[in-house]
Amino acid sequence: MPLRRNFRRLLPLLLVMLFATSAVAQSSPLIMKHADSLAVARKRGTLLLQGRVHFIHDSVQFRTQRAFWHKDAESVQCSGGFLFTHPSGYIKAQNGHYQKKAGIATASGDVHAGDSASSYLFTGEYLEYDREKEILTMPQKPKLYQFEKQKSGKIDTVTISAKRIIYNKKDAFAQAFDSVKVTQNDMVVTCDTGFFDRKNNWLSMKGHPTCDMKNYHLTGDSIFLVLDSAGKSLKSALVIRNAHGVQQEDPKRNAPGSVTEAFGDTLYAEFSSDKIERLYVNLNARGFFYETDLKDYRNLMDGDRLDLYFNQGKMDRAVVSGKAQSTYFYVKKDRSVAGKNEAAGDTIHILFDAQKNAVKSLRLLGGGAMASGRYIDMEKEQRNKKALEADSLKADASDKNFSDKKFSDKPNPHLEMMKKLHKKNIKKAKDL
Repeated sequence: MPLRRNFRRLLPLLLVMLFATSAVAQSSPLIMKHADSLAVARKRGTLLLQGRVHFIHDSVQFRTQRAFWHKDAESVQCSGGFLFTHPSGYIKAQNGHYQKKAGIATASGDVHAGDSASSYLFTGEYLEYDREKEILTMPQKPKLYQFEKQKSGKIDTVTISAKRIIYNKKDAFAQAFDSVKVTQNDMVVTCDTGFFDRKNNWLSMKGHPTCDMKNYHLTGDSIFLVLDSAGKSLKSALVIRNAHGVQQEDPKRNAPGSVTEAFGDTLYAEFSSDKIERLYVNLNARGFFYETDLKDYRNLMDGDRLDLYFNQGKMDRAVVSGKAQSTYFYVKKDRSVAGKNEAAGDTIHILFDAQKNAVKSLRLLGGGAMASGRYIDMEKEQRNKKALEADSLKADASDKNFSDKKFSDKPNPHLEMMKKLHKKNIKKAKDL
C-alpha cells in the first residue's frame, strides 16, 4: 500500500515535469548565430540579413547567404543557397523557408535531401519537410533513391520516380503518384499509384501496373509484390483482376527457348533466387506454352484453376482443374511436329521433361465431367494430304492429254488448203 500511495503522489509531478519539458521545447527561441550584415526592412519586425547567415532552433540549424527574418511570424525566407541540417539528415537547395511554429522547412531549386546514414536520397525541384513527423513531400519532378548495403559491400539501390512522392522517413514508407516508375536491379515496375514499404519489403501498385524482370512480365488491375528479407530480389507477386503473366527462357546449348503465358482473374507467383517456382491462376484460367522455333504450335491449358510448377525456371508439372481442357503437340528430335494430344476432364495432371521441353505424361480425372483424350497423327494427315494432291495433279494431267489428242484428230480446213497450194507450186516449177 505505501508503494501505491507514493506512486499516486509522484504521478502528478511526473506529468507536470513532462508538460514543462514539452513547453520548453515548443517555446525555445529561433536564434540567429551570425550574419555579415543586418538591416531593418521597411516592414516592421522584418530584418534583412546577408553574408554567411546562420540560424539555430533546437536541434536544427540552417545556413544561407541572404535571408528575410519575420520575427513576429518566427519564419525565415532564404535565398542564394540553403543548407538545412537536422539530427537525422540534411536538405540542400537554392532557396529555403523555415517556419518555427509549424516546424516545417521548404526548399526549392535543385533540391537534394538525404540522411546521415546515407540510406536514402531525394532529388527534385521542391520539397517540404515536417521535422516532427519526419515526412518529406516532393510535388515537382521528384526522385527517391533508397540504398541498402549488402554484406559483400555492394550497394543495392531502389529508385522511385513520379510526379509526386511522399516519404515517411520514420517508417521508411513511400507513396508515389502519377507516372510512377520503380527500378531495382533487373526489376522495373510502372503504375499510376504506388506504395513502397521498405521496412517490411513490399510494394503495392494500382492503375495500369506492370512488372518486368529479366524473364518475366506481369500486368493486371493491381499488383502486390513482396521482396525477400534483404530487399534485393522478388519473393512473390499477386496480380488481381485481368491478370496476365509471361515467363520466358532463352535458348541454351542448341536447345530452343520457351515461352509460358497465363491469364485469369487472379494470378499468384512465387520466386526463389530470381527464378519462378510456382504460378497459380484462378477463375477463367487459361494458359499456353510453346518453343520459340515453333511459335505456331501452342500447347493450350484451360480450366477454372491452373497451377504451374517450375524447376530452375523450366516447366516441371501442371494441374488444370475444373472443366479442364488441354492440347499438346508432340515434337520429334528433328524438330518436326508429329502429332497432338487433346484431353478433357475435371482435372488434368501434366508432367514435363525439362530437358526436352516436352510433355512427359498426362493423367486425366473425370469427376463431374467425363474424362476423354485422343491423339491426332499429324504426319499421317500430312501424308494423306500430299497423296490427295498427287492424285489431283495426275487427274489434271490426264484430262489435258485427252483434250490435246482430241483437238489434233479434228481436220483443219485452212491447213489442208495450204498443203494443196504448196504441191501445185512445186509441180509448176518442175514443168519450167
